[in-house]
Amino acid sequence: MEDTKELEFADIGTVNCHDHICLIYHGEGEIYHPVFPFIQKGVAIGERCIYLYGSEDRLERLLQNAVSSQQEDSGALILFPLEDFWHKDGVFKQERVLKLLHKLCAAAIDDGFSGTRVICDMGWAALEPKRQELLQRIERELTAFASQNDVTLLCLYNRELFPDETILELAKLHPQVIVGGRTCSNPFYFPAASDRRIRGARCELDVFMATAQRMTTLLAESDRLKQELEQAYGALARKIYENWQEEDSLRANEKEMQEKDEALLEHKRKLQTILQHIPAMLMAFDSGDRLAACNHEFERVTGFRVEEVIGKPMLELLHVEGEQREEVVSAHPRDGGDYRGREWSLRCRDGSVKTVAWSNISRYVPIRGWSNWIVGLDVSAKLHAENALKGLHDELEARNAELEAFGKAVSHDLSGRLARIGEDCREMQKLYGSDLSTPCRELLQKVGVAALELAGPIAALQRLTALAAAGLQPEEVDLSAMASEIAEKLSDTVARPVTFRIEDGVTVTGDREMLRLAMEQLLENAFNCTVGVKHPVIKFGTAQVKGERSFYVSDNGPRPGEQPGKGIVGKAEGQERISSGIGLATVQRIINLHRGRFWCADQTGRGGTLYFQF
Repeated sequence: MEDTKELEFADIGTVNCHDHICLIYHGEGEIYHPVFPFIQKGVAIGERCIYLYGSEDRLERLLQNAVSSQQEDSGALILFPLEDFWHKDGVFKQERVLKLLHKLCAAAIDDGFSGTRVICDMGWAALEPKRQELLQRIERELTAFASQNDVTLLCLYNRELFPDETILELAKLHPQVIVGGRTCSNPFYFPAASDRRIRGARCELDVFMATAQRMTTLLAESDRLKQELEQAYGALARKIYENWQEEDSLRANEKEMQEKDEALLEHKRKLQTILQHIPAMLMAFDSGDRLAACNHEFERVTGFRVEEVIGKPMLELLHVEGEQREEVVSAHPRDGGDYRGREWSLRCRDGSVKTVAWSNISRYVPIRGWSNWIVGLDVSAKLHAENALKGLHDELEARNAELEAFGKAVSHDLSGRLARIGEDCREMQKLYGSDLSTPCRELLQKVGVAALELAGPIAALQRLTALAAAGLQPEEVDLSAMASEIAEKLSDTVARPVTFRIEDGVTVTGDREMLRLAMEQLLENAFNCTVGVKHPVIKFGTAQVKGERSFYVSDNGPRPGEQPGKGIVGKAEGQERISSGIGLATVQRIINLHRGRFWCADQTGRGGTLYFQF
């Protein structure tokens, strides 16, 4: 038994009620595909389908199978054999056929169907020429019948059974035809008219004109579609080219992004390597203040391995107590901290505690997964050194105080004893001067002069001790004016003429009283060195020494080359340092307090020049 479900059918287009359709077929394939969709659509919309047998045996068998498979009470598909419809009692009668069609359509409405679809197989008229002549009349009647009833008619013509000219004339009587499997209007359809000759000519002309007009329209439409297709092809080509360019651009961007990703990954690896090996401890904490990461410096300083401390709370790693615990917690909010140089102790694996200076910039440099990340430097050794240095500083201050007290006592004692020696010498000359020999009187006079000369440096030493105890009081000092005052005072003390050449406008910043004491000692030293010189000259001014401004005091008196064993000894880098004499030692101390330098130029046989800088 054959099954209609094995056949696949296409859509035949729109089929309406009152349509009278013609299907001209050649072979099984050209009849099955239009007929079965015609029936299926009718059943689907609630219409009854009636097939009137003609000549197609296989189609009849397929429809018989369809009828036997449907429910008995449905009645959606009814088959009429050739003898029951077309050839009742072996004779074709048009009135009987139309009357039976009326009856079938009325019965379908009474049975609840919305309409009727009738498939008329016209193969019954192919065997007799007289029956073929009846077809034109019955087709016109069927067209009128379809227009007056809720029925759709599909007439089937097999080209193998009818002559072509007969089928052509019959096709012109159907308002619709099926061509290429689709239902369409029949351009050669001739409506009925009173005068058949006039009607035929008029209809042929109308069909010709309509067909010509349609062909013209179709050609114009074809040209328009061709232009649109060419434009579409051009647009498609441009779009394809643009897509190619976009693909090239996307590939280039993808390659660039890949290179950037690789560079970023390499940069990330470098940063991780740097963080692991920087000479500073790194500790990173999650949102629960638990250790999430640490570096090699942390392991080296504390002795812990990473796996031993990961996940431990912050307060368990840091050695803080009391208020410091609250300080540590408040300094590490979840959005990142911001502090520098907070000193908190850190526990080590051996039980020791080290002081670390911690810094946190995670608020400004956030890292995903690290709520806070801090870096620290071990300052334990620095603190120990600072404590030791502080102890040494305190000890040095104590010793300096002792030295100042000792110097004050020594200078006080020396000045007192020198005063007594001078008084004793004067008293001895007054009482016994006439009795003493000339050498004794000269020796006694020299002792008095030496005591008087030594009193000045000792007094200067006392002044320096007092000034050093009071500390430096920096201000702008005019050394030129100060040197002029001291030179005028020295010139008034003795009757011998001394020429002073003092540069104008020499100013420095320093302690006024200490600088005055230093200038007094320098000028007095130069003044004393010119004793016995025929034309003594003392100079004060500035000079460039190795690119730096320096101050100098020079004279043309004799120096160690002429008076061996006195004054200045020792050389360094072509310059001689001051190493003897209380007055010059006082100057050296004052210059040192001002963080300067004091030295002597080598001018043996040509006088002496003392330099100093601030």
